[in-house]
Amino acid sequence: MLLVWTKRILRILASVTIVALVTVAAYTFHVKSFATGFIFLMPIMVIAFQWGFLEASIASVLSVGCLDYFFTEPLFHLYMSDPQDWIALVSFEAIVLLVSRFASRLQSHAAEADHQREQIEKLYLMSRDVLLLDHKDATGPKLARLIQDTFQLEGTSIWDARDARMDNSGTACILADEVRAAYLHEHRQDDAVRGIYKRELLIGSRSIGAIGLAALPGSAFLNSHTADAVASLAALALEQSYSLRAESDAQASKQTEQLRSAVLDGLAHAFKTPLSTIQAASSGLLEMDGLHAAQQELASLINQEALHLGRLTTQALQTAQMDDEHLNVRKEKIEIVKFLDDLFTQSKNQLFGHPLQVVSEASAQAVWGDERLLKMALWELLDNASKYANPGAPITLGASTTDVETVFSVMNQGSYIEPEERIRIFRRFYRSPHSRHQASGTGIGLSFVKRIAEAHLGRVWVKSDLNVGTTFFFTLPHGRKEV
Repeated sequence: MLLVWTKRILRILASVTIVALVTVAAYTFHVKSFATGFIFLMPIMVIAFQWGFLEASIASVLSVGCLDYFFTEPLFHLYMSDPQDWIALVSFEAIVLLVSRFASRLQSHAAEADHQREQIEKLYLMSRDVLLLDHKDATGPKLARLIQDTFQLEGTSIWDARDARMDNSGTACILADEVRAAYLHEHRQDDAVRGIYKRELLIGSRSIGAIGLAALPGSAFLNSHTADAVASLAALALEQSYSLRAESDAQASKQTEQLRSAVLDGLAHAFKTPLSTIQAASSGLLEMDGLHAAQQELASLINQEALHLGRLTTQALQTAQMDDEHLNVRKEKIEIVKFLDDLFTQSKNQLFGHPLQVVSEASAQAVWGDERLLKMALWELLDNASKYANPGAPITLGASTTDVETVFSVMNQGSYIEPEERIRIFRRFYRSPHSRHQASGTGIGLSFVKRIAEAHLGRVWVKSDLNVGTTFFFTLPHGRKEV
């Protein structure tokens, strides 16, 4: 501020000096008052355009005084005998002040245009550099440093809400709580005195974080509009990073699942022959009469586990086959009552001692679907329920209808699934780490059920209550004979 006023005082002294020099020159050469007025007008206009309104105004007032004192009768008196001289001097002063004011405004507009051009150039450079950011590592630190360097800020702070991460750059980073408050309370805040601007980062109407910008004292590179533009570019950079990361994770997950499926497919085929041999041998042993009780029990155990391994192998093969984008579904008309009866008969003795109950509230008589796949899906739900239910607790197989779909349900007592786990459990190979029952399995059964539901244009979901138990739902839409 002191430097600004020093420059202004020097300009005023220079303006006074210029007027004095013009006065001396005009008086020395006996120039008429009318011509002298135009001579004064030229340096005053230059002063107005170069230095501003205040300097030009002081120079114009001084010029009028000199015209009156040195060039208007009576000379050497600040008095004019002819009224026309008064009118001429007043007109001269009015013209000079008007021209000075216009010149000052033009100068201000030119300076503002230059400032806006500089800001646009900086925003362009930032947008270009944002596109070139390397998203292999965390984007936040690089983005904060880029914004600080581009706009010559004292500090930049970025809060990424999705990763719960705060990144800072510079020496005057804004307090983390202040930046997070802009995100939590969804507001923008400008503190022109401190040079601090806080903005919520938005993608459309969705909030993804917040940014805080701290300008250097006296900086002209940052204002409210520039802060809005910087916040928009920062939001786009974070969203681009998140999208690329999600795409990379999805691609890696897809490749991992393809590898797992290939391994499962190979192992399952390799297991088929020895399992069939073991099962045939154990069945033959059970049919022999010469085995005593202990041998009979061991042979029965071998046969039971061979059957279990056979089911797991079949499941692995079917899951590997379902990795194709399209699952062939052969739809046929299925009578609901008969379908449930068949499923009850096939499953009631294979649920590890859990009694099976069937409750049908379906008003529709039949549905359209692939009966083989539907039985496989519901058997997986029944088998899953038997593994996680309380010992001896009943399992309920239900069917009901709505206006748009038929809903099958499998309910068990004793198990509970945390809310955050209720979507993850349908992912292939996912095993919940929070389960109270650590049952054996591969983690592919529920993904198998979900794949069958989607192939029938249906859906699958789960509800769980700590006191009641867990219920899985599987739906088939009405009126969909063709897939």
